[in-house]
Amino acid sequence: MKKYLIIILLGCFVMTGCDDFLNQSPKSVLTPDNGYTKPEDWQQTLNAAYGSLQQVFVGKYTITLSEFGTDEVIPFDMGWAAYAQLHHYTFSATHEFLDNHYRACYEGIKRCNAVIDMPSGAVGGDLHGSMVTQARFLRALYYFDLVRMYGGVPLWTKSSIDRDDIMKPRATVDETYALITEDLISALELPATWPDAKDKGRATSLAAQAFLARVYLQWSKPDEALKYCKMLDGKFKLYDNLKDIFDPKNKNQEYENIFEVQFKHSGSWGLEGSIQHSYWGPRNVGGPTNFGGWGGFGPTQYLYDSYDNADKRKKAFFFTEYNGVVQSPPSSAKFWDAEYGNVIEDDNLNFILMRYADVLLMKAEALNATGDNNEKYTALNLVRNRAGLGSITATDGLNKEQFAEVLLQERMHELCCEHMRRWDLLRFGKLVQYMKDRAGITIQSYHVLYPLPQAAIDANDAITENNEGY
Repeated sequence: MKKYLIIILLGCFVMTGCDDFLNQSPKSVLTPDNGYTKPEDWQQTLNAAYGSLQQVFVGKYTITLSEFGTDEVIPFDMGWAAYAQLHHYTFSATHEFLDNHYRACYEGIKRCNAVIDMPSGAVGGDLHGSMVTQARFLRALYYFDLVRMYGGVPLWTKSSIDRDDIMKPRATVDETYALITEDLISALELPATWPDAKDKGRATSLAAQAFLARVYLQWSKPDEALKYCKMLDGKFKLYDNLKDIFDPKNKNQEYENIFEVQFKHSGSWGLEGSIQHSYWGPRNVGGPTNFGGWGGFGPTQYLYDSYDNADKRKKAFFFTEYNGVVQSPPSSAKFWDAEYGNVIEDDNLNFILMRYADVLLMKAEALNATGDNNEKYTALNLVRNRAGLGSITATDGLNKEQFAEVLLQERMHELCCEHMRRWDLLRFGKLVQYMKDRAGITIQSYHVLYPLPQAAIDANDAITENNEGY
């Protein structure tokens, strides 16, 4: 039974006839052994590897996992046990959202591995190298989401798995991060931008630099993170108008936004459109068909009240009222599609996975961690000044810890609801304290990790225990 279950986990996440996976050619993912030979077949596989980003970061379950259980987002539908458990930290290893996320990540990894193992003659030489490198970039993103969620995880790096390798133990956290950074470093060979419009949205060397900074910070290696932040100096800008960051008319412009998960309004629910407007839109205004949202979750009152009244983001990022309906707490205005937001779960919004404002704040964080450097104020103030706030300077007399507190709050004000808060609170060591002080919820030290899904443990003889506390 365990071998059957692990086969399901590895090969049949999209339910494509998995009764005898090891003896069949996968229908959803191409591998070096399943007979695909045309270059366009392999390109479709790479496109599928990109497509997994949608489910990992903006699926109907995964959209909540980096935000629930923080001080900036609250579920309003507490009648749904899955929401309430994530908010109150009463979840277990059988939580369906965790199971969905784990499966989605490994489905993405499986697709990436198929491209990485593509035979050398399957496509032209330069194209082959580019496709493999793009797949390694994507694999890094999926393993990064796994390691920060669950700690060390099994590392499957080949598309074809021998029966003896099906049961794979968890790698350590450091081993997992080592693979992630190796893959991202390989992606530094990609072009800085793709000249053909049809290729916009693909991985770039600049995106690899930005994610290396993010990964190294989360791995507690600020010196390395700083190196990659500095590589991006002057490569991007900040929009003057805060609304322009998220406007679908600016998709893939590479002005401030460095890497985006691709969505496209498709005229039918469940295809290539995004669910963001339907999930984050104003509450109690008639639902998605009236440019509203489902109302299941939204920003906390604490988040909104924490902004200075002079902060332009307080108006740009929130609705306090919509169509005469007061939003209390205010709803998010970031994920707003003025053209297709009234179509149920089919808006035209990309999800911005990395933008330059984040890079500037990461740079300030890395500088603060590696030494008291005045340059950290410059990076911080570029973001604050865009928001209409005054500069913070060395004359304010902040010590290292005080600057970190200011920076953490600035990250919340700039990046709220963009799936960053949980990781920021963990990195700064504030999750337990802030949940108690700001949300009134007492959590345990072991909640810095989620439990591995029970189904994954049951399917793998090499995993004998879950994370501490579960």
